[in-house]
Amino acid sequence: MVLECQATTVGNMATMKMARVTSGYGQFCPVAKASEIFATRWTPLVVRELLFGSHSFNDIHRGVPLISRALLIERLRQLEEQGIVEKRSRADGSGHEYWLTPPGESAREIVRALGHWGLAHTRDLITADDLDPALMMWTMRQRTDMEALPDHRVVIRFEFSHVPANRTRLRIMWLVLDRSGVDVCAKDPGFPVDITVRGDVVVFVRIYLGQTTWDEVMGKAVAIEGNARLAQRIPEWIHLHKVPRPQRPVA
Repeated sequence: MVLECQATTVGNMATMKMARVTSGYGQFCPVAKASEIFATRWTPLVVRELLFGSHSFNDIHRGVPLISRALLIERLRQLEEQGIVEKRSRADGSGHEYWLTPPGESAREIVRALGHWGLAHTRDLITADDLDPALMMWTMRQRTDMEALPDHRVVIRFEFSHVPANRTRLRIMWLVLDRSGVDVCAKDPGFPVDITVRGDVVVFVRIYLGQTTWDEVMGKAVAIEGNARLAQRIPEWIHLHKVPRPQRPVA
């Protein structure tokens, strides 16, 4: 009788495994189970945007622009079903937002560790096609210290050189800084420009990656025109100067 029960139990487990293998790895290993959630295409980047404070569908999509809107809807639905994301109605009743649950928030260390690993081991894999001015600007928006901004709007026009051919429409972009919110514009927002910043997009990526600093490139690889007093405060508003320099692994 005992043997019969054991055989039935093993048989049921095998059936369960076969039912799940098409949508997962078919293993009870925690790495495998976690990978079923986080190792799907685009999911780590979607979670990254949520961790950086994007909550509306459009804001999340702006941080991951190459994902189709239909697939982003599907990824957010999956994360909601998996208990990583919850959908909340806006207070004014105009639609909803996406917020991380406690298990989703605890993925912060995973994303941070993945970023540190990438800084150490993947910098040589960056190609010209990866040099996205829109992502650079979106990152600046996310790294803006709202409390450090002046009590009036500041408009910065960025002119990037050596932009990939498939992104030339993003060669000129605007960052609109205001305590009420920060906007990134691919078209002229119609406000007077306070500061114009010009430089090779590669230089800005190097600042982002911590390979150089604002101080090292100002007036050299990066040219600035306009209100000099405001320009000096850019590193104070946009925390690119606080990016830690990546450490190369010891051979």
